[in-house]
Amino acid sequence: MNLLAHEDSMFKKQMPGRTVTWVQTPETTGGQYSSICITVYEPGARAKPAHAHDNGEETIYVVSGSGRAKVGEKIFNLKPGAVLLFPQGVPHMVWNTGSEPLKLACFYAPQLSAIEYTFYENFDFDEFKKQEEEQ
Repeated sequence: MNLLAHEDSMFKKQMPGRTVTWVQTPETTGGQYSSICITVYEPGARAKPAHAHDNGEETIYVVSGSGRAKVGEKIFNLKPGAVLLFPQGVPHMVWNTGSEPLKLACFYAPQLSAIEYTFYENFDFDEFKKQEEEQ
């Protein structure tokens, strides 16, 4: 079993608004109770549609960049060093409001199925809801 993994050697997956690199999974390190990915949002990008994790929770750590996160109806400003919990079952999304990439380390627990998504098409930041209503 390989206990060490590095993001440079992992597959990068393009998802709506972001690039995701799964670093720690049962396949990469043998860990069975948590997983970690590195997620990068380019300037202006957001995770659309929003989603929730019905089988666990997600915690993010801001490595670099800046942005905002919407968790339920609450808005949080993100900057390097910040940690934010996305509770189980609560819709959430991230938006890079800065001028450089927003890099997050995302931790999922207590089981691998915590990474499964339920999507919320109509959940968004108010700024984008207003734009959609005007169209």
